[in-house]
Amino acid sequence: MKCKPLIIPIFIPQKGCRHRCAYCDQPTISGASQASWSPSSIRKHVGSYLDNCGRYPVQVAFYGGSFTLLPEARQRLFLEPVQEFLKQGLVHSLRLSTRPDAIEASNLRFLQAMGVKTIELGAQSLCDSVLKAAARGHSSREVCEAALKVQQYGFEMGLQLMPGLPRDSRKTFLQTVDKSIALGPSFVRLYPTVVLSSTPLEHLYRKGRYKPLSLKQAVAWCKEAKQRFTTAGIPVIRIGLQPTVTLEQPGCIVAGPYHPAFGQLVHSSIWSDRISPVLKKASLQSQRLLIHAAPHQLADIRGHRNDNIKGWLTELKLTSLETVGCSQTEVGEFRVTAH
Repeated sequence: MKCKPLIIPIFIPQKGCRHRCAYCDQPTISGASQASWSPSSIRKHVGSYLDNCGRYPVQVAFYGGSFTLLPEARQRLFLEPVQEFLKQGLVHSLRLSTRPDAIEASNLRFLQAMGVKTIELGAQSLCDSVLKAAARGHSSREVCEAALKVQQYGFEMGLQLMPGLPRDSRKTFLQTVDKSIALGPSFVRLYPTVVLSSTPLEHLYRKGRYKPLSLKQAVAWCKEAKQRFTTAGIPVIRIGLQPTVTLEQPGCIVAGPYHPAFGQLVHSSIWSDRISPVLKKASLQSQRLLIHAAPHQLADIRGHRNDNIKGWLTELKLTSLETVGCSQTEVGEFRVTAH
């Protein structure tokens, strides 16, 4: 199994951004302040992670802004302090996120020389009417062109998608998913749209001109997207916003399908769909059942707060249902036996 990198995050909220999208409040989403990074603070930050690092490879990631819209001199100020760690082999590569309309060949060559391996594109949607309604300021064609260019220069290309933006629908979102698959990203992140305080989207919501997805809808959309990406061999490395102290302050999230364990809700729903028919058949023979699976997948099988287990016990009138970790079971596989 490919070893996951240790990510050392450096948040640069809204750095380089030329305008504000309808939904955006990066300091709130990331939980990071607008405090400036200096070369010495970057070196200290990376060094503190490395002091407690037992995993390889290591990747330093610049999140939260449109990195490639910064002047190249400013980009260098962020990237240069990490060069000594790259030369020593303590850090193996760099990652950054940016806008699809901010990809230029000359800058890509510079980023290559500075050790950048991964570029995440904030596509959000591949439907032009949705992009316009969200005030993204770029087209779906620019997303496709940027994705191709990033890959042509040898970078890992990731896509960030936001189901439930203004004018989005299940149909247009799944079209975005299929178009994204055709672009061949190395990975994808899914962030269901939530309404944050003091954003243009809040204004639309208050005026009744925007209706966010319900939690149930968001889980269903992301579940189908996750399954399509998985079938295509594309990892979905994040589903739902990362909980932060700032994000969970009262009044910060005005509306929308936020849940601190949103990714687990999606994964648990997928497991439920797969396991339910097998349990139903097994329950005809025994009312005491065991589900065997890889140990690290048991929590998702049980569901958030054991919701799947509770549902199966009630629906199938079981007297006992337990999960058993089996290290010999392949990841993603399971079996059901009588207790």
